Amino acid sequence: MRKAPPELYGIGINEIASRCRVSVKTAQRWKQGQSVPPETALMILRADLGCFGKGWSGWTIAHDELVSPEGWAIRRNDALAGVLLKQRLAASESEIRRLRKQLEPQIEDQPEPGDLPVIRCISV
Repeated sequence: MRKAPPELYGIGINEIASRCRVSVKTAQRWKQGQSVPPETALMILRADLGCFGKGWSGWTIAHDELVSPEGWAIRRNDALAGVLLKQRLAASESEIRRLRKQLEPQIEDQPEPGDLPVIRCISV
């Protein structure tokens, strides 16, 4: 009997069977070291997205979140909202530029620090 791969530790047999789409009996054999799971099953259990591209190495899927190597997590809907937020930010920046241009003639130039009178305080 072999030692079970480390990817199987901490995961229940039913969870292994569900994630890898195998029978509970097969998951049990894998967990007990009676047979070796295929590499694709281990990749699924690792949940490391590096198998799809080097840029995703260290990124994992935990429950319903995408988790960065630094531990930052984002849910699907938040990731989708990112595009909308980016567009909204661009529109806001454009509006700020437009308003600044409109107000430019009305804004006085701020004095340079050397142009200000020196005020000396006397402590009592």
